[in-house]
Amino acid sequence: MSPTKQNYPRIPTPLFVYWREFRVQALPVVMFVLVLGATLMVWQKWMPQSNLTGVGEGTKSLVSSPQSGLLVEFKVQARQMVRRGDPIAVVLPVDPRAQLDLLQAKIQIARLRYQPSMAEQNALDYERLRVELMRAQTELAIAKVNLARTENDVRRNTPLFEEKMLSEELHDLSVKTRDAYQAEIEEKTKAIAAMQERMEKLRFLGDPQSAGADPQLVHLLNALETMREEAVTNWWPVVLTAPISGAIEPPYRHAGEFVLEGEPLVSIASAQAECIVAYLRQPYRADPVIGMKAKVTTRHFKRQEFWTQIRSIGPQVEVITNSLAYVRQGYLVDAGLPVILEVPRNNLVRPGEVVDVWLHPEDALLP
Repeated sequence: MSPTKQNYPRIPTPLFVYWREFRVQALPVVMFVLVLGATLMVWQKWMPQSNLTGVGEGTKSLVSSPQSGLLVEFKVQARQMVRRGDPIAVVLPVDPRAQLDLLQAKIQIARLRYQPSMAEQNALDYERLRVELMRAQTELAIAKVNLARTENDVRRNTPLFEEKMLSEELHDLSVKTRDAYQAEIEEKTKAIAAMQERMEKLRFLGDPQSAGADPQLVHLLNALETMREEAVTNWWPVVLTAPISGAIEPPYRHAGEFVLEGEPLVSIASAQAECIVAYLRQPYRADPVIGMKAKVTTRHFKRQEFWTQIRSIGPQVEVITNSLAYVRQGYLVDAGLPVILEVPRNNLVRPGEVVDVWLHPEDALLP
């Protein structure tokens, strides 16, 4: 056999040589693909996808003193969570007018209670009118008697006057007296007839069975009694309750201080934002409309995403004064068009929390 065609044994290649070749040729490509994939995953999961930012807005309610008085105690502490209706503070009213109001209410009740009712007053007036009628009838009877007497005087004095035995003055006096009684009888007769006609129409007022308690007076007395009881309770301590559920902010006044009527004592901030207010700065990237879909992304360590829609849009561009404000170069203030978004109940957005909002102007409205 020729030495050139002799089979020599194959020299083995060490593993580190294969590893070096893989590290030099294939490993850079594999690492690049892995880093690119990880970068894309992190970008989609952690980087915000937004075209504007928003801030959560919640309800803030003031607890004020309904009356001037002494702030006895606070039943809550700052930053404490309370529910609607929980006691917040106790105020002891100190009002000198309350005692005067109570006295006036007692006087009014006593005056109305002891004065006659309307039916009784009408019956009393009817009796007074009947007495006046009886007096007029008596006077009429007296006038008729006087008329008869004066007619007798005139009948006796006339012959004497004709015989010149009676002076003209005395004769004229008797005649004038007779005429006066005649006129008095005529007028009293007319007055009595008118009074009798009027009394006949008002006879029901003088019926004793119709007299009694006036319903309007009874209703008024009940109302005054209620006012009197309320005036008594004005001296009692007043317990102020929470109008909403939320967290207690640092109080404005402290126990032992004198507070005025309507003075705010403490404020309560809700723990859940009712809406998200985002500001669209010029130039507008989209033209928002009510009902447009929007994607909201929180800035928590574990980001949450949810879909919502635009509830309302501000009528004008406003100056931004909250945490979203930043003054760009060449501008004196930061301004934007407010866009209000709804917050679903199953998503927690705290008041004051900054979120990222992505509008979808090309999509249809939420179904």
